[in-house]
Amino acid sequence: MTPITLDPITVSPTKTSNSRGDDVLGIVGGLGPLASAEFLKTIYESSLRGREQEAPKVIMYSDPSFPDRTDALISGDYGELLTRLVSILRGLSSLGATRTVVCCVTAHSLFSSLPADLRTQLVSLVDIIFEEIIQRPEKRLLICSKGTREIGIFQAHEQWSATQEHIVLPDDGDQDLIHQLIYQIKILRNVYELAPVFKSLLAKYRVSAFISGCTEMHIVAKRLIFTNGDRSKSSCIDPLSIIAERIGVGTL
Repeated sequence: MTPITLDPITVSPTKTSNSRGDDVLGIVGGLGPLASAEFLKTIYESSLRGREQEAPKVIMYSDPSFPDRTDALISGDYGELLTRLVSILRGLSSLGATRTVVCCVTAHSLFSSLPADLRTQLVSLVDIIFEEIIQRPEKRLLICSKGTREIGIFQAHEQWSATQEHIVLPDDGDQDLIHQLIYQIKILRNVYELAPVFKSLLAKYRVSAFISGCTEMHIVAKRLIFTNGDRSKSSCIDPLSIIAERIGVGTL
């Protein structure tokens, strides 16, 4: 496959009161497209408090044609996936991205295979989840794709042993159900129709909160949990909402 080349845009210097300086967030989107589009919207919902000229600079490359991450990684045939990810990350960097978010937790398993210069720019959703668990320890149900679960992305993290007592893993049958629910969200299934299933899962595992171990769950968290935009009143952990909040206050 021919790598994607994104030519840098030349912009004449202008005077601006934007206190964010040269910080530019890059987003690898399309994995799936609704989740990354919702994330972009959340960033601006969290940061537009005054003049729009002071809002964050964001570059999103949304490519839904990426191979299915679960299928590619479980089968071990992920060469095309890695090649395309490298190409897009380099393209975003050439356009001025200083930090980058890959809107797919399953794809995080490829991070260790990326060139060192690209890894340093990445904001890891998995790292943020573990940081939050350590700061707010309580039992939560991990809702993630089948790929993330079978590859063991969370179990391989350096903080797993210190936090695993707070992470509830669904049984195999419920994991398959969760994977199906995630793919229904991807194709625009109304999350309010799925709410009873998620609530029953929480009740079954005797927890009151979940971990968004899949970016599609950002849509669920916003619609069903953070309905007033205030994450502080919920113990659910959604890394995309956390990143958006940090960008809004300039702490990312």
